[in-house]
Amino acid sequence: MSKSDLQQETVTHYDDFPFDFLTAEDERNIEQLQPAPFFRFANQYLDPQTPVAEIGCGPGRATLFMANRNIPVVAIDISFGSLQLARRRAPGSLFVRASNLDLPMRDASFARVVSDGVIHHTPDAWRSFCELARVLCPGGLLYLGVYRRRRYYYYLYTWLGGPVRWLERQQWGNILIHLTLLPLYYLVHKVKSRGKRTWRGAKNFFYDYIITPQATFHTREEIEMWGQRNALELVDYDEHVGNVHAFVFRKLPGAEPR
Repeated sequence: MSKSDLQQETVTHYDDFPFDFLTAEDERNIEQLQPAPFFRFANQYLDPQTPVAEIGCGPGRATLFMANRNIPVVAIDISFGSLQLARRRAPGSLFVRASNLDLPMRDASFARVVSDGVIHHTPDAWRSFCELARVLCPGGLLYLGVYRRRRYYYYLYTWLGGPVRWLERQQWGNILIHLTLLPLYYLVHKVKSRGKRTWRGAKNFFYDYIITPQATFHTREEIEMWGQRNALELVDYDEHVGNVHAFVFRKLPGAEPR
């Protein structure tokens, strides 16, 4: 499959199944739904005077959190369905539909860039990373969350997910999944969330984690090397954010745009 075909398949997937699991109660308590490293990043580096480029905003979990703190956000996503949800949650933010492989922004245009759980769903994670670095100002900060290679989810998506994705493309297989795997997945999430996870939320989790057309997995060493090649220095790292590890990079002063 070509990169353009894969990207279009990803767009269709997230239009149909946005990674949305928030309830009305979750929206009221959105600060509690943020990953701990991002919460620290926001407390330390985000403020109402500094606009943030949120690359891959999805249905707006982080967008709503930042908007509630009066942080100006330019939120970008390739999925129209996801943008609709995010816009409803944070109507005061600016939303742009675009690919993070070719961002519609000038070089060095933002002092803060956030991309949490996004580049690993693109056809070219390296190119997407370079785009994040390109729009970041020298001295600016990038928060990045990316799937961790040394984690059980890599094996789940690669080995179990392959047959499940094949099944999902068959009409009978899709019915089978909805009668067996999805109810089981829902029950597990219902227990883990102490009764808070809805069927819609569990289904969107399932489609994001198992059925998503593209997921790549990266080591710390690989991401640090990407940072070095883009004049980014690592200033913070958190290995344990579920299936993701989180990086905070600072762009070196005087760095030339790629």
